[in-house]
Amino acid sequence: MFVNRALPAVAAAAASLAVLAPAAQAASSASAPASLARADACDPALVAPQGSLIGKLWRSNGGPASVYGCPVTKEFGYPDKRGSWQRFRNGKIVWSPNLGEGTLVRVYQARSSGNLVFRWSGTGRDWDFFNVRWSRNGGPATQVKVTRIDPWSGAYSMAPHVRDGVGTSTNGDSHPKFVFIVQGCDRGTFSSDCGPWSIPTSITTRQ
Repeated sequence: MFVNRALPAVAAAAASLAVLAPAAQAASSASAPASLARADACDPALVAPQGSLIGKLWRSNGGPASVYGCPVTKEFGYPDKRGSWQRFRNGKIVWSPNLGEGTLVRVYQARSSGNLVFRWSGTGRDWDFFNVRWSRNGGPATQVKVTRIDPWSGAYSMAPHVRDGVGTSTNGDSHPKFVFIVQGCDRGTFSSDCGPWSIPTSITTRQ
C-alpha cells in the first residue's frame, strides 16, 4: 500500500502558519495606531508655549484633534499693535486685546458642512449683541447683526461660496479668502453704542 509520507510535514507546516498568522496580524494591528499617531502629530516647534492664550484655546479644544488641526506657523505678534496670531491647518486664531485682555477671535472651516465658522470670546465686558463684518477676496464688506451666546462671546457661520450675501455652488473661485472682524454693541434709546472692531482674522477655503 502506498503511503504519502509528505502529508505529515505539510500538515505540520500548515499548523505552524495557523499559529503565526494571528500573531503577525496582532503585531500589525498594534503598530498601525502608532503609525497613524506619528502621521497626525504636530510639529512641536510650531505649538504655542504654555502661557499663550492662543495655545491654551487650541489645547482646550483638543489640540491636533480640534477643528483647527495642527499649527502651520508659529505664533506671531504685530509690528504696530498689541496682539498676536497663529495659523492652523484648518483656520486661524487671533488674540485681539483691543476688545479685552482675553479676547480671542478665530475662524475655521467645518469638516462636515464646509461652512466657515467665525467665533469670538473674552470680549471683556457685557454686550447686548455683536456686529460681524466679512469680506471675500478683498471685496466690499458685508455686515451682519449677531445674537450673543453670552455677554462676552458669539459665533457666526456661513457658506464659503457667496455672492451678494447669497450662497452659490462655486461662484467661479474654488479657494476664496475671507476676512472677519467683530464688535460688541449695546442697545440705546435711539441708536446703538458700539465698541471698537477686533483685529481681523482670515481663512482661505479648501474648496
